Amino acid sequence: MKPGTRLGLVQRQRLALTPAVRQSLEVLRLPAATLSERIAEELGRNPLLVRAGGGRGATADFLPDLVAAEPGLLERLHAQIGLMPLDAPVRQAAEYLAGTLRDDGYLDATPAEIAAETGQPVAVIEAGLAALQACDPPGVGARDLAECLALQLLDRGLDRPIADAVVGMMADFAAARWARLEIGLGLPRARLQEIAALLPGLVPHPVAGLSAPVQALRPDLVARFRDGEIVVELARDALPRLRLDHALLQRSADDAFVAECRVRAEALIAALRQRGATLLRIGRHLAEVQAGFFSQGEAALQPLSRRQLAEALGLHPATVGRAVADKAIDVEGRLFPLSVFFSAPLPGPGGTMAAGAAVRRRIAALIAAEPAAAPLSDARLCAILRGEGVDIARRTVAKYREALRLPSSADRRRLYRTRQPRRS
Repeated sequence: MKPGTRLGLVQRQRLALTPAVRQSLEVLRLPAATLSERIAEELGRNPLLVRAGGGRGATADFLPDLVAAEPGLLERLHAQIGLMPLDAPVRQAAEYLAGTLRDDGYLDATPAEIAAETGQPVAVIEAGLAALQACDPPGVGARDLAECLALQLLDRGLDRPIADAVVGMMADFAAARWARLEIGLGLPRARLQEIAALLPGLVPHPVAGLSAPVQALRPDLVARFRDGEIVVELARDALPRLRLDHALLQRSADDAFVAECRVRAEALIAALRQRGATLLRIGRHLAEVQAGFFSQGEAALQPLSRRQLAEALGLHPATVGRAVADKAIDVEGRLFPLSVFFSAPLPGPGGTMAAGAAVRRRIAALIAAEPAAAPLSDARLCAILRGEGVDIARRTVAKYREALRLPSSADRRRLYRTRQPRRS
């Protein structure tokens, strides 16, 4: 038998993201100001789309007040992914994953969960994740702290197996246990010392300090107290309400261009409606779970993760991540990002769990009330918190203090001394 080629048709059934679904996901991810700009652009090129209660040209009153034109993280990632030699499905997966990232650059969902949500093969999602994790800043797309640090070491020239092993032996590097490291990593001491010099430059959050476009923050939700209860509603002025121009549609029903415009307009209107419904569900659930925050402030925050909220509402974790990112709520005239309601748990008094955000607030209060001439060390702060029933490590106290941008006790003492008048 001679080898040869044959052309044939094979029918397979699989799920794929339609353009309408893609648009719905993008609309959910974008903050109100950026989305207003996109809507203004669509109003300008789609004659069938008009603003409810206004004309087609009435767009200037909801354009975002941009102060700087630097692209945001999502735009930067898409630009980098666009330059990579990727197959179309992998490129789409990478761009999709970029839209599911948390504000700090982490990815909450697993490739299997993303595959179940999109209908794409797991292998395609994993290839898209690899492309995303190859983008700048190093560590973006990590699913946990260990992977974030390993990706940063990979960017600094280490092989992936060595990078993973180094992260697993961080404690040995901190204690300079060179003999143990030589055995565990199979590297000479000179090379280990070179790697040790890289570790202080690693950051726990890949997007920390990354500049972003400066724009007016707009609330997507509004919370008000009515008869002693918290009522959460959509902010009416956050986005324009859109409708179809039915008169124009009737006059040009048979026109192919008008038919295309109708599909785009209906998809955008449906996406905005779905966005509002999702945000409203999340806001009302947060009002129930975090009722103490609304009445007492950040000190009363309860531990809550995005995955817990997703499970409670029957949503996908990636959907919650998109909905929460860059969104804000107006609470009695004060604006809070939705991300403030999510905080890691710490063992608290009486077997309860304390929110990390509440602990950070307590650390800030302790430092604010400390004697200026005798500032509290991280070890002392740790002891005070443990005395109050919070099971916390000293390094966690240091991490929270640094997140508050508060100097160490030595630096605070030095600052106090420099401010004292010199004696003649």
